[in-house]
Amino acid sequence: MIRTAAILAALFAAPAFAAEPVATLSAQQGTVLVNQGDEFVTATESQALLAGDRVMVMEGGSAELTFTDGCVLPLVSGSLVDVPETSTCAGAVANVQNIGPSYAQAVGSRSSDRNAAAPYVFGAWGIVIAAMIIDGDTKFTYGEPAASP
Repeated sequence: MIRTAAILAALFAAPAFAAEPVATLSAQQGTVLVNQGDEFVTATESQALLAGDRVMVMEGGSAELTFTDGCVLPLVSGSLVDVPETSTCAGAVANVQNIGPSYAQAVGSRSSDRNAAAPYVFGAWGIVIAAMIIDGDTKFTYGEPAASP
């Protein structure tokens, strides 16, 4: 009974500890991406943002962060911002970086295909070694040493 009560208390208390949004994303033009943990994904209109989320405005785009106190931070084309805990009107300094067209257009692309064949090469060697072990062909024999003159 005590265990059930503790589990129920934890379930109902969990929302109280959930992080509250500090801003919303609005007035989006063009491509705007948001990273709320693992990767950048396309932002939605009026998307709630937490402190630490990252917003990237691609070349030719724009958007606005509207903080809970009504303060508005405009975001320009080719910029990346880390959402601060409090609004810029309340004294927070927003970390805004100019990412330029080369980075903004490369988001989501693979950085390198040079090692794309590596899993196949190592996998083939693994199959060869496994076949040798199964066949019992792991004994190495050496020929007679060469006679010295």
